[in-house]
Amino acid sequence: MNTVTGLHKHFLLPALAGAAICYSVMMLSNDDSQQLNKITELENKILDLQFLLAQQEQALTTAQQYAPDTRIHNTTQISTANNGEKTATISASKSPADAELDAAAVTANSNQQLKELGTLSDRDARSFSEKLTDFLAQNPGRDNLAIASKSIVDLANNHSILPDYALESLYQQQSNEEIKRVAAQVMSLRGDNRLLEQHIAKLQTKLESDTPQERQQALVALAKTGYANAATAIAPLLQDSDTGVKLDALLALRATGNQSHIRMAENLRNDPDPAVSWLANDVISQLQNLSEQARTKVASNDIAANLLPIAQ
Repeated sequence: MNTVTGLHKHFLLPALAGAAICYSVMMLSNDDSQQLNKITELENKILDLQFLLAQQEQALTTAQQYAPDTRIHNTTQISTANNGEKTATISASKSPADAELDAAAVTANSNQQLKELGTLSDRDARSFSEKLTDFLAQNPGRDNLAIASKSIVDLANNHSILPDYALESLYQQQSNEEIKRVAAQVMSLRGDNRLLEQHIAKLQTKLESDTPQERQQALVALAKTGYANAATAIAPLLQDSDTGVKLDALLALRATGNQSHIRMAENLRNDPDPAVSWLANDVISQLQNLSEQARTKVASNDIAANLLPIAQ
């Protein structure tokens, strides 16, 4: 496996699905309600992860389809229309032709907003950071957050419109974790991992939560970084008493680790829980394909794979 697959193929569904099937076959012979609850929990997790995987596949497709547009044009200020309102589900009563026209209009609107965010103009003296901040304030919602995140990635190689100090300013001033992570990843893509280290340190405190769900959320967030140093923060959760947390820790390790982290999963290869042992062996198999230098800085494909999908 190469260093740029991110969560798109190897983070979510295949490992957990296999683990759940294995777990179910071995455990259903025992009429223990607690074991049945575990099976149900794993099945529910698969459904959740199927949805996340579908989102990530759409995000990667979108990233590959639209190349960064860093040319400087004259342009008007960014439209303040709420893109989220324009991307509501198309009514089933519309004809296929009308539905296609509506979808094309949504895509065109999203592309225009991306272009306006990443373009300097004599008629708009604001910097990219200022425009992005205003855009998010005027256009709240998941769809517009997806547009804002992608606009940062599109400018990863454009130091004139998005200099390093602007990236750092975005990270420090924005409260949204999606924007902060993307800003840190783009900085890593440029060879500076300082913001990613800050991001991981912040998430690491959440791994100490008394609530398993909060620990799992932090593990998912760490996995999305695609950064090798996150594996060190993930390691203690491989020994968590909660099976769900332990499984998420293994998935996160597979999304961030490399050959140097194989030892972290070794003692789980023969875990008494078949779901854990199956996934541990799968993680080790995947990490064996990555050099010890893999993921020491973020790859562009890893960033794209974890962007929020833009409405089409």
